[in-house]
Amino acid sequence: MSLLKKVCMAVSGFFLILSCVTTVAAVLGSFHFWLFLRLPAKPFAEKKQFLIPKTSAYGVASLLESQGVIRDARAFYLLGWLHDSLHRMQAGEYAFSTLYTPEQVLDQIINGRVVIHTVTLPEGSTLWDVARILNEKQLAPESEIIELAGSAQFARSLRVEANGLEGYLFPDTYQFTKPVSSASIAEKMVRRFWQRLPNNWPDRVKELGLSLHKIIILASIIEKEAAVDFERPRIAAVFYNRLKINMPLQSDPTAVYDIPRFSGPVTAAHLTRQSPYNTYRIKGLPPGPICSPGAESIKAALNPEKGAPYLYFVSNNDGTHHFSVTPEEHRNAVSHYYELKKKTPGDKSPTIGDSLETSPRDGRAGAEPHRQAEGVNTDNP
Repeated sequence: MSLLKKVCMAVSGFFLILSCVTTVAAVLGSFHFWLFLRLPAKPFAEKKQFLIPKTSAYGVASLLESQGVIRDARAFYLLGWLHDSLHRMQAGEYAFSTLYTPEQVLDQIINGRVVIHTVTLPEGSTLWDVARILNEKQLAPESEIIELAGSAQFARSLRVEANGLEGYLFPDTYQFTKPVSSASIAEKMVRRFWQRLPNNWPDRVKELGLSLHKIIILASIIEKEAAVDFERPRIAAVFYNRLKINMPLQSDPTAVYDIPRFSGPVTAAHLTRQSPYNTYRIKGLPPGPICSPGAESIKAALNPEKGAPYLYFVSNNDGTHHFSVTPEEHRNAVSHYYELKKKTPGDKSPTIGDSLETSPRDGRAGAEPHRQAEGVNTDNP
């Protein structure tokens, strides 16, 4: 046999073997990819929640593999290529089950089905409450929200003519997706404030002779004092009547607003605190809102009850109040309140979320009565 013939046979054999090996590899590779498509990452359910940043398709695949959502990053990349989805993967926070197939994972990412965080801010929430809630939801650091909301420059960028955003972070239910900045969170809440403001507010502030900011200050006090919506306009009238005769508003919540993380009943000692917000120590409105008022309190501040002559109100021990014109009438209502309290020994004083009217006084504008605070004249207008 000639040398040339031997070489040809050897080459032919090599290519035959190579062809066989390639065929086997292709079959094995296809089988591996087939299994990859049909088998989840783990045989048991486990929730995997994490943030996928803006990165390459292979970067996404590698992250999914490292988090235990898929078994093979290269196979996932191939899957994305076959679906023409390599440039359609969206960043965001996702929640996956380890029982998802790779195609389910890919479908979720290219359609951007991210985790939605629902946050509810109760009416009457203070800036500190808002910051705490957002921090607990891991949406924004507490200190960052407080610093941002305390910026006059940032407030004015949102058309708020005030030194901060207290009173303007509208209490409502919000939905956020990560990543989200503290600024965008605050912007969304203030935007909701402007959306929920009554359409006739420019006319009403002119008629009342107050700026919008002062209306929101008053609305925040109404929010903390009122327990039922139908009384808010009458409570607003009480405060307007006091303002007209230069009578202190004497609202308990103002006395404790600037005490960090305050909770519990307001005491007589609180009412004597030196604070620019304490309406037992100052006349007129405090320098800023004491909480975020809801829509009904803002509406009441813009539309107080017409012709209401009242200067006082006291709890009826059921969430409503008795309103009085004179100190004598008010003292009788206070006595009646104590009689009601004796009949319900297990009753608890109103707290945050109800009326925050828990301090002892006789001649204050309203809420639960108690002994007159020393050094505070509450009987005479």
